[in-house]
Amino acid sequence: MSNAATQERHIPPKRQRMLDMIMVLGGLKEEAAIPLSRVNEEIRLLKEELSPLTAEIVAYPEKYFQEFLTAVERAGIIDQITDPSILSEAINNLEAALKTGESGSLSTLLGLLREAEAKHQDMSEKTEPQLDAVDVAKVIAPLPAIISQIETVVAEYEKQRAADAEAAENELKEITEIFANLANRAMEDPENVLAELQKLGSKTRYGPFLRAAAQLKRGRREGRIPDDRFAMLVAENMVTEMRRGIIMFILNHMGSRTVPQLAELMKTTPALVQRAIITMIQRSDVEIVGVEGDAPVFARVLGAVPESTLAIKRVVQQFRSLVKTVDETTAKILNDALSRLSSVLERLQLLGEYDETRLADSVKQLRELADKGTEAALSTPASIDTEQLKLLISAGLEAFARFRLKITLEKGPNLVKGTNVYGEKLDPEVYARIMDTYLDNEIERGTILLLIREHGAMTVKDLAERTGIPPDRVLQHLLRMKRDELLTIAGEAHGYVLYDVPRTPNEAEVAVQTVTALAYDLAPAMKELETLVEKLTPKDIGRLVNTIEIFSKSRDKMAKLSVGGAVVAEDILTNIEGKIKSALAMAYRTRARIPSTRPKVTIDDLMDVDVPTVMDEYRDMMGYAPLLGFGTIKWDHSKCLGCKSCELACPEDAIFLKPVIEIPQFFEFSEESLEKLPANKALFYRTVRSLATRRPTENIMLQHEAPGFGHIEVDLWLCVACRTCVRRCPGPDEGALELELKWSLPEVVRHIAAEAE
Repeated sequence: MSNAATQERHIPPKRQRMLDMIMVLGGLKEEAAIPLSRVNEEIRLLKEELSPLTAEIVAYPEKYFQEFLTAVERAGIIDQITDPSILSEAINNLEAALKTGESGSLSTLLGLLREAEAKHQDMSEKTEPQLDAVDVAKVIAPLPAIISQIETVVAEYEKQRAADAEAAENELKEITEIFANLANRAMEDPENVLAELQKLGSKTRYGPFLRAAAQLKRGRREGRIPDDRFAMLVAENMVTEMRRGIIMFILNHMGSRTVPQLAELMKTTPALVQRAIITMIQRSDVEIVGVEGDAPVFARVLGAVPESTLAIKRVVQQFRSLVKTVDETTAKILNDALSRLSSVLERLQLLGEYDETRLADSVKQLRELADKGTEAALSTPASIDTEQLKLLISAGLEAFARFRLKITLEKGPNLVKGTNVYGEKLDPEVYARIMDTYLDNEIERGTILLLIREHGAMTVKDLAERTGIPPDRVLQHLLRMKRDELLTIAGEAHGYVLYDVPRTPNEAEVAVQTVTALAYDLAPAMKELETLVEKLTPKDIGRLVNTIEIFSKSRDKMAKLSVGGAVVAEDILTNIEGKIKSALAMAYRTRARIPSTRPKVTIDDLMDVDVPTVMDEYRDMMGYAPLLGFGTIKWDHSKCLGCKSCELACPEDAIFLKPVIEIPQFFEFSEESLEKLPANKALFYRTVRSLATRRPTENIMLQHEAPGFGHIEVDLWLCVACRTCVRRCPGPDEGALELELKWSLPEVVRHIAAEAE
């Protein structure tokens, strides 16, 4: 079947999409478009252009590693590494790199790291926990000074954020002025307004807007959207999405804000901002991070909470426990520290992202001081009963205080002394058994936590051997502490997951960690690049691009790395930058001109293949799993909760909740279906039916979105039958949505082949 034949007849967009996938899958498009002689010529030219650059690109990592080794020995940064897990990870990376190829500088660096690891192990073996009486007040004496250092850095963060916000304010004014003008003209000139909104979207870079704009333009271009609906979609949907994009621009560049503050910056009403931000919360774009007066403060959702924020949060929890076990004078010092640290924690949460390296040393000192304070409190003699002693040991070993533990111990006795709202009273023996089990679990978790903090990242196997706790219970504790953000996953060792406490690496640890990881990536890439250039074939173009990308990204990371405040081998990195970019551009250009793979299957081969085989065998060729087929989404109004889960989950934006209340259908719902709905939803339907004097015949059209009510509509031109909406629907029974498959891959192939004959 030729491309010309395909273009002569009209093919619906979804079927065209499937056809294109099959053609690419079989390599038929590339084979028909480019002769083999042209392919060979392109490969020959690429080899000639790359050959002079290859030797220099392959040689630069070893030159850099030699310079890095010199800087390490001069600055003595190996001695500054205190985290055993970083040493272990760096050694493993270098050992793997040296198995691939020889390197004198990496071998020397590996020797230095092994010596440092041996010293750490000797110190760990010689140092046994001492529980001699220690003055807690004396241990925590440096605490105010450490907190002052942290407050100073946080104030600098806030000053920089304010400066950034001021710089972004002028750009925001321009954006809001343009947006206000476009919003007013949307119904009159929708095509030009949409084009201008897309230009504005490049500044806000809000993904949902960019995707929606592209889909709307495609629908308009393909003639699927009439003029009046197109104008309405631009004036309502696209203007609303751009408003959300502006909100995200403010949160990205100007920091956390309340709804009134956002409305003032955007020169609009708080109601419009509130309506937009509710959807952004549902999409997990923004979250509430605090309260200012009576108004919640919103910030963008971060991919990961900074380690320094987590570490300070842990210390705050630890001090809250410690203050219960010390004398009145020491408690006052701790309470003052808690007040200041809580304020710092709130300010860091409002900042979101920041440069953690400036806080690394202070946070490390704070964490060490908190641990020493806990150990000192444990060693202090006290006259307390068994239950209080269990609590003290548990709090000391865990080095944190969890709110639920406090509530359990303070409110628990009331369950025995009094009755609950149902008039029930807890048996004292049952309560004692529950508390014994609960506190034993806390002691075990505390033991695990201290071992990890002292010895670095550990596996379930290591912890079970050291503590004598059964491995299955160790895993349960680890998963619970991971969920509570007390632990993080630090990689794997010998097939086991490594668990570690949140740590903030210092400059020396970051440098060694980064360079050894780069050595691990570059070692095989150096060999592969030489081999690929020497024996380059069309199917190797993709591998060639990926290999050169490794060199490019590694160079960029090296350029950002400093030892002793200076960038290592800056001249080497500057000289090689242009050569890597040239090689990458050549490879990309050639890959664009020729197919990356030759034909592997034909349409005849595909005709008798079932869908699971296609998904398994051709996923690597396509880069994604082929579509299972197309279908029609059926909607059951009586089961719909109006939650918009389907709309939010749809990857193609093909389904949406239309603001229409279909009142006549309320009278058709069976009592059985109403019983399965949430109580408030069913009560609403029954109330409407009981209040009506006659049966309604018309629907109610709403001016705005009304989550909880509406009519589900599906754009069949965009739907790809992925069943995401069906799976995500939380409605009763199997949900309110059902996919009726119309086509499957083999049937589509047979249809295309039949039309081509």
